[in-house]
Amino acid sequence: MWTRVPTIVDGKTISGDWTISLNERPVGRITYVNDVPGQGAWGWAMIDLPETSGRAWTEEAAMAAIKEASVSSQAA
Repeated sequence: MWTRVPTIVDGKTISGDWTISLNERPVGRITYVNDVPGQGAWGWAMIDLPETSGRAWTEEAAMAAIKEASVSSQAA
């Protein structure tokens, strides 16, 4: 089952940052970063494959990208 929980670093929750887990195992993070005009406001990255990352226009699209990348990495 897919879940998302606020990312916590040094005991503090990071606003707009979510850790995405599959069956209670963290697999990626999505972060709201609206600092580059013309690019999606949501960044996403795989935890074990940081080179597998990107930008999305919506939080839902970033979550979908994490799910797709996770399935692709398991199939490889």
